[in-house]
Amino acid sequence: MGGRKKPSISQLEKRARREGREKKKEDKKKVEMKLNAQGELTQVSIDHIVKDIKKMKYITPYVLASRFGIKISRAKKVLRELEAKGIVKAYDKNHRTPIYIPASA
Repeated sequence: MGGRKKPSISQLEKRARREGREKKKEDKKKVEMKLNAQGELTQVSIDHIVKDIKKMKYITPYVLASRFGIKISRAKKVLRELEAKGIVKAYDKNHRTPIYIPASA
């Protein structure tokens, strides 16, 4: 019958400001990873990942995938490549979730 009360103008303004701040925070977090023709990450993207990996305590495929917006299978491949290059080293490696740490740590 009565329905919901309409929000006041000040409530609408507060909501708009809050949503604007949340969008700005999301924009800062996301970094777009570029793929080449073969579907692999470009060297620029890998360099960006390496720069951020050195600051982390530990690295798992899930952490890498969620932070950089890539698939978990691609994150596993990137971590294997970085281990071969000596940038990260395996801390605990099993068939499910390998855990890596930066080589400098």
